[in-house]
This record gives sequence, structure tokens and C-alpha cells, in this order.
Amino acid sequence: MTLKNCPNCGARLMEDASEILKERQDGGVEVNAFSAYVCEKNCGYIKRIEPVPKIIAQQGDDRLLLLYPNEQGRILELRDSVIWPSMHVQSILARGYWEDYTGNHDVMLLLEKARDSESAYLTPPNLFRFATSELSQDAFLCWLLSWSQKGYRDHDKALYNVAVDFVSTIFSAHQLSAPPIHSIKILKQFKSLDVLAIINNEYAILIEDKTYTKNHSNQLVRYREAVSKDYPNLIQLPIYFKIADQSHYRSVESAGYFPFTRKMMLNIMEKGKDVQNSIFVDYLRHLQSIELQVSAFWSTPVSEWDAFAWQGFYQELQKEITGDWGYVSNPRGGFWGFWWGKEENKRYYFQLEENKLCVKVVAKEGENRRELRERTMKEILLRSDKEGFSLQKPAHTGSGKTMTVTEKLDYIVMNDAGLIDIKSTIEGLKRF
Repeated sequence: MTLKNCPNCGARLMEDASEILKERQDGGVEVNAFSAYVCEKNCGYIKRIEPVPKIIAQQGDDRLLLLYPNEQGRILELRDSVIWPSMHVQSILARGYWEDYTGNHDVMLLLEKARDSESAYLTPPNLFRFATSELSQDAFLCWLLSWSQKGYRDHDKALYNVAVDFVSTIFSAHQLSAPPIHSIKILKQFKSLDVLAIINNEYAILIEDKTYTKNHSNQLVRYREAVSKDYPNLIQLPIYFKIADQSHYRSVESAGYFPFTRKMMLNIMEKGKDVQNSIFVDYLRHLQSIELQVSAFWSTPVSEWDAFAWQGFYQELQKEITGDWGYVSNPRGGFWGFWWGKEENKRYYFQLEENKLCVKVVAKEGENRRELRERTMKEILLRSDKEGFSLQKPAHTGSGKTMTVTEKLDYIVMNDAGLIDIKSTIEGLKRF
């Protein structure tokens, strides 16, 4: 029976038989015969015909047990379209609660879509896992901006639409309507500015691109002044592009830049479902990976939180408690902290050091720091006992300008699975 064409020479494939000869150690020959598709012109192409398995059992609506020759069985996960390695069918039946199969699935169609378990859960290599520098991200932004020029619409309509949406969002952020883009000139590292895009010789998009760093030394203002000097007639649209997170953007906004966050970029790129370009897809998956890590605090036990999860938790706190967060370095290795109350009370404030809540006191110039620490500690512990805050003396006391006077090691409320109860945790922190 003719099935399809040979991938080597294009001739027809025919259903036939083939065999493998294997020499044994005793000098004999072992013959392994099997059904196969062979090339009609005998070019050497052979493809083994795998036997069609039978579905003999199921676990709910998500798992099927397939029976192969020689009593071999394989589990097929329908939800993820994953098939697991073969083992003796009785061994599989003995390890689970299987029911008689009552469905009418097309086995060949299911197998055609199924992925082998060895590769199904591997994350494909991503270009931006290796291209981690801000220069690499600069290159991506320049590349995407280039696609917004009207002439590229016929080359890749889906990618063009995403690029136009990106540019339009930048215009909207500055309360302007984006014009049709007839020309775009892109300059990298213009007077140290990461990206300068000149559109229709009328507008200048300034992009200061940050990954895990922050703006510093009045650099944002300097970049705007440099662009104004060389292009005084262009309307400036400055953005501060940030794929990681930071506590606030006060200095960014005061310099006239619009914070363009990871979530904003995801909203734009996820509309491009029809984009097949591998560079675009890799960058989208890169941003999605960061987003998953930041939101992991919702679904990961507190004991397993990494830096991204703590950042996500602190951002959630900021919705209810006015405070700032960031990385605090110290000789013991540093931590991600969240602090609040400095404005309300200049003598002491509160700081989360990941799993630990600390009450800090700030000494005035020339003040006896030891006396201040002991007196404040006594006052706060008395108040803690009265209010039921369960604060305690710190494990380590210091004598610097800012000192920890009391701490609490169990401020995070968790359920039986070790996941955070965010509502109860925030309510508890608000009591302070």
C-alpha cells in the first residue's frame, strides 16, 4: 500500500518488511524482522512501522493506559499531550487506581500530537538567557522599532502591527497620537543614551534601557539636554524601559521620562499571537519567565522564595502599605528589604528583612547610641506585650546610626502547605 513519499529521493514509500542482523558473542546471528515502509526505488530509506497500541484503562479524563506487544504499557497524559516510557503493563496497573476504558479516542491521532516525556518538560533554549546585557536588550528594541516603518508591513504584517503598537503606546504615554511612520532613524548610544529613534524627522523617542540596574547621577536629565542640543526642533518622548522591577520611579518621572514596565511590554507582545519570528518569540518568553518568577510568591512555599518572589511580595505590600523596597547589602550577604514609617516617626521605623520584621531606631548626631538603643528597646517591648505583637530582642545588636531594637520572626501568616496568607499577613503588618 502506498503511503507517502521517500524523504531522501521523493519516490513512493511502500509497506513491506525489513530486518536487522546482529552477530552474537557465540558467533551466531540474530535476526530481528519487523514491518517497515521502504523506498520503492530502493534508495536505502527504511522506517519501522510501529504497532498501533490499544487503550485498555483510564484514570479520570486525563490519563490513558496504552497496551503494546509483549505486555508493554505506556501512559498517555491527555491534558499535556505527553507519553511516558514503556514498562510492563501489570506493573503500571499495580501502581495506580485504573478504571476500564469507556471512551472512543483515535489512538493514532493522539500519538501524532503527543510529545515524549524526556523532552516535553524541557524549556527550549532562549537567546536572551545568554544575551543578558543591556546592550542585547538595546539591540532588540532597535530591531522592534525598525519594524514599525510603514514599508515593512508587507514583509511581516503581524510583527509590523506589534511594532506599531509599541510606538503608539509610547506616544500615548505622552498624551500624543502616533502618526503613520514613513521614516525612522535609530541611533544607539547617542551621547550615552541607550536608544534614540527619530520618527518622520519630527519626533524623538528617547529610551533609557535598564534590566536590573537603576538610573543614577542625574543621567536622565543630561540625555534630554544632549538630544535638545543636537535636535532642537524635535518633540521628545522619553521613556525609561525596565524589564525588572524597582520600588518607585519618582526620579524617573521628575526627569520627564515615562516608566515603561515589563507588564506594559507583555501586554503589547502577547497580542502578537501570529508572530512566528524566533527573536520575537524568545524575547516574549524571556519576559514571561521573569513575570512568573516575580508572581511565584502566590503559589510557592515561603521557604522556597527567591529574590524575584520577595520582590513580588513587596510590590503586593505597596498596594496596602506606603513603603519602599530594595536590596540591602551587608557583610553577612545582604537581603531584599521593605521599609516604612520613616516619614511618620523620625525616631524609629519598620523594616522587613525577608522572613524577619525589624523595628529600627535612628540616632541623632552626638546622641548616646547605646542608651538610646536600650531605652527604645525597653519601651517597644513593653508596648509589644500590651498589644500582643510578640516582638523580641534582636539576636544581634549594633551601635551604628541606625540600630535594630526589636524583631519578629513569624510575621508571615502561612497555611498548612507553607503558602502565604497574604490578606492576614498584611492585616498583621498594618497593626504596627
